[in-house]
Amino acid sequence: MLSMTGFGKGEAESENWKASVMIRSLNGKGLDVSLRAPTFLMPIEQKAKEVIKSRLRRGTLHVVVDVESKRVIPPVDTEKLKGNVSMLQELSRNELGLSVSDDLIFELGWKYSEKMTVEVDEELEDTILNAITKALEELIESRRREGEALKGDFLNRVERIRELLSKIEEEKDKIIDKVKEKVLERAKRLELPEEHPTVLNEIMFLLEKMDVEEEVTRLRTHLQRFRKLLDEDRDVGKKLEFLAQEMHREITTLGNKIPDLSEYVVEIKAEIDRIKQQAANVE
Repeated sequence: MLSMTGFGKGEAESENWKASVMIRSLNGKGLDVSLRAPTFLMPIEQKAKEVIKSRLRRGTLHVVVDVESKRVIPPVDTEKLKGNVSMLQELSRNELGLSVSDDLIFELGWKYSEKMTVEVDEELEDTILNAITKALEELIESRRREGEALKGDFLNRVERIRELLSKIEEEKDKIIDKVKEKVLERAKRLELPEEHPTVLNEIMFLLEKMDVEEEVTRLRTHLQRFRKLLDEDRDVGKKLEFLAQEMHREITTLGNKIPDLSEYVVEIKAEIDRIKQQAANVE
């Protein structure tokens, strides 16, 4: 089981390039990848996202890519710079008769001599994707460690709900017996025998109204299914959230049927609410 929160960093080198990638992962309903990189890397942005999506299913990911050339790349074309400066000097001084400083001519010549953006070749692409893969591996391991911590918390809460359900089963019989006694006492005051149809119907009506066996059974089934999901590796977050919602529905129905069990019902609801919050962190 993986959490959706984590961090990973990866670095890769080739003959001419060094790449560094950092990935931060937060909760998300689906998978949303935001990539920040130098503009000239736009041609491989989609491929980078595909690599990430092949390994993860849910989460909001912030990816930062940085590259460094191991070659010394002149920022301008020197021959072009010389030509531009000569052209500007000839045009401004000799043809137009303008008094233009050498500094301004050089600045303009430099501006129009800058080299075009670096092209993304196969070597650079492979270097970046290797760095992304390493960052993903570290991120997934981080998410797995966080997932194990969540699993431990889930198991404790599931066990607590099981304990509370056992107490409910013990207490409900006592509560039902008290309800029967009240009906019989009222019948006695009315001088009706216990076998009187009115008395029997009243008892049967109350027993049916207070029957929570179905809710308890469903809750235990949901808890069992929940525990099994915790042992699965991927794509369990939404299933855990759904089961938590179902458990909340069952305990609410149970509480409505026997209000005297509210002490245990409130405790179970609190545990389920915490489970729902934590399940939102699971991939």
